[in-house]
Amino acid sequence: MLKNNNIKCGDILFQYLREENTFNGAVSYSGSAPNDNELMNKINHVGLYIGQNIVIEAIPKKGVIKNTLNRFLTAGRYNIIGTINNQLVIKNALMRIKACIGFPYNDSFDANAKGFYCSELITYAFRHQTGKDYFQLYPMNFKDLTTDQFIPYWIDYYRNLKQTIPQGELGSHPQQLLRQKELFKTILTLEC
Repeated sequence: MLKNNNIKCGDILFQYLREENTFNGAVSYSGSAPNDNELMNKINHVGLYIGQNIVIEAIPKKGVIKNTLNRFLTAGRYNIIGTINNQLVIKNALMRIKACIGFPYNDSFDANAKGFYCSELITYAFRHQTGKDYFQLYPMNFKDLTTDQFIPYWIDYYRNLKQTIPQGELGSHPQQLLRQKELFKTILTLEC
């Protein structure tokens, strides 16, 4: 088992959250891919370790916040530490993400909405200085992959928002970021 001292400033922390609720379950299910490993298909949150025992994350109802590393880690059943290759991109990401503290949570997952959802915050922070994305965006999925029908949770969720489900629009998901393994120097699992 890895210890917290394996986590370095600029590491991306992926989680399978301990709290079981319909939102977290729907997020996990929306990112899952056929034939992927079980742990990968459960990942439903992501944050960035900025050093000095602080993680910055975007969470529903609170938006972009600072959290202590220990509190962040204990919220996860599993945590995966992703260290990326590019030090210049890490330096830029640390600056960008700190400027986002206090932004609202992007409940709609719409790229044009104010605020950030968790993986959107990471993709925003990890853009190159030129504005080019470090992590590739992908067509978002809100459907059951076996039936090709919308997951019932998302139907109700977007009905309450009075918005159309953004199926297929470009966005991100914690699982999708982690699947871009070629962008990481190391990927380590930390069990809690």
